[in-house]
Amino acid sequence: MKNIVLSAKNVKRYYENENKEQFHAVDGISFNLHRGEIISFVGPNGAGKTTLLKSISNYLLPTSGEIKIKGIDLLKNPRKARSELGVVFGGDRGFYNYASARANLEFFARLLNVKEKDVKNNVQEALEIVNLADVADENAASYSKGMLQRLHIARGLVSKPQILMLDEPTAGLDVESVMTVRKLIKTLADEGRAIILTSHNMADIENLAEKIYLIGSGKIHFSGTVNEIKKFAHVDANTSLEEAYLAIAPTLKRK
Repeated sequence: MKNIVLSAKNVKRYYENENKEQFHAVDGISFNLHRGEIISFVGPNGAGKTTLLKSISNYLLPTSGEIKIKGIDLLKNPRKARSELGVVFGGDRGFYNYASARANLEFFARLLNVKEKDVKNNVQEALEIVNLADVADENAASYSKGMLQRLHIARGLVSKPQILMLDEPTAGLDVESVMTVRKLIKTLADEGRAIILTSHNMADIENLAEKIYLIGSGKIHFSGTVNEIKKFAHVDANTSLEEAYLAIAPTLKRK
């Protein structure tokens, strides 16, 4: 049994309108994330995915419930708990274009409170993991989209977190770069990092996620492997995850 590195118990997030009516963005979600595991949350817009992930990454306080990262209560000790989580947003922005990749990572390592004595070593290790060490002293502006995506992942690794939250890691990439990033993510998991993957590209999820959580109306409706999701959707085993999801999606939408 793999070790649990993140647990969420009965997490809720309510909003109130001007009439004091409550909107349940997240309504009692519980799950565990284990060392070396890749999981993904799937659901329509407005299902509660973003609110849940913001709560896990401490960008948003849940109304109630418990979130623990490596046994540390995120609400009671957010700084310590958050240090175990690397959040990777990706995209073309987020770096200083006319600074080198190495200088960028050293800057962000310090923002993440990496001890000064560890900054250079952590950055070098992160660059080697994502296979950018040979071009680390080139400006970020010279990087291709695929290289920038790997640099974003390196940024998420500089504090040596146990957990990575990857948001749209292959968005806008060509086929070769997509395969490179997927292979990197799989390697990170094989080395023991736990990963929460969010993507609109169902092929990413189908190829990488060990467990998928179907979310609708702020609740988890079903969780399981890709094959179990297909059975739940009552589709053929040879059907793609995207087609299986489309068969389920109407039942997940808010009413």
